[in-house]
Amino acid sequence: MADLRDQSLAEASAPSRYRLVDCDVHPVTKSGLGELRPFLSQAEQRRLGLDERRNLTTTGHREAVSIPRNMLYVNQAGVLRDDARAPDGSAPGADPVFTAKQLLDGNGIDRAVLIGGEVLGLGAMPDPDAAAMIASAYNRWLATTWLDADDRYRGYIVVGAQDPLLAAREIRRAAEDERFVGVLLPLTNMLMGLRHYYPIYDAANEVGIPVAVHPNSGEGIFHTSPPMAGGTPTYYVEWHSGLSQVFQANVISLVCHGVFERFPNLKVILTEGGLGWIPDVMWRLDKNIRGLRDEVPWVKRLPSEYVVDHVRFTTQPLPEPKRRHHLHVLCEIARADRTLMFSSDYPHWDFDDPRHALASLPPAIRQRVSSDNAVETYGDRL
Repeated sequence: MADLRDQSLAEASAPSRYRLVDCDVHPVTKSGLGELRPFLSQAEQRRLGLDERRNLTTTGHREAVSIPRNMLYVNQAGVLRDDARAPDGSAPGADPVFTAKQLLDGNGIDRAVLIGGEVLGLGAMPDPDAAAMIASAYNRWLATTWLDADDRYRGYIVVGAQDPLLAAREIRRAAEDERFVGVLLPLTNMLMGLRHYYPIYDAANEVGIPVAVHPNSGEGIFHTSPPMAGGTPTYYVEWHSGLSQVFQANVISLVCHGVFERFPNLKVILTEGGLGWIPDVMWRLDKNIRGLRDEVPWVKRLPSEYVVDHVRFTTQPLPEPKRRHHLHVLCEIARADRTLMFSSDYPHWDFDDPRHALASLPPAIRQRVSSDNAVETYGDRL
């Protein structure tokens, strides 16, 4: 650990040609999953209830397949920024041209990595074949509707983790389009260190892209989604504040199951998972592994070293302590100079303006967080 603590920021790689990379932007379909029709066969449309016999509308599609999402907790302010609504009246985040103008042009963003909003809960679907159909169609839709609309957009390949072999096949297919820079793994009720996921990690490793996770809106609600400690919360504020526990559990799982020894080139991005819990997890793991190494002999390094080398975090939601010094100390402990990447979470209600978020960070790491860490994580595809 001494080498990690003592490494100077001066050793960081040369700055990239990008000023700002946004690692969490959510595109939204204008008319629901009915937009996936052109990317599904007739049999698949019928299988999912999306064929033309159905009366699909923008206000709901009761007969069509529905991806599980949070229907229990209500954010009174809404979850989308109303000012992100396009001039044609479509939903916030549904128009790639308007999004480019408002978000990218308005904030000087050189690259925006798209995380499909409507498919975040795909991991909760009980039918692995339906999940795989939706994932593949969504990836085709994203490429045609968004990646073709502006050269600054990049995408994640969404997969259904229920069948890891189908997921691996989709990764290899979609990755032929180099505008896809990573894999979005919608979380299930299985921790990420389990062997179930190995085919997905193997495929991501093969094509040289990271694996990202994101809250799926079903945590603690659906049996097939990640559970939350202590049971189902009562209030939205409880549920939303407790989401970071899911990320903690998965980091511990990845390290203790030796995923980064088996896949030494793998990077895992925890998007919108918070930052404040990272030091405690690293310290606990480092302490416990010394006394319990016989149980997990494949863990050959200190867990904190695996985290720094293989796990990446995004700024939104960034801690905002009363004393900015406390945030700076947290960044030092979490090695934010290597692990932290900027994200706005556009067009969600808790959007982070890059001018405010980046200004709160230590000056020495702002360039790293703004773009350099993202360039190193996503590679040439960015």
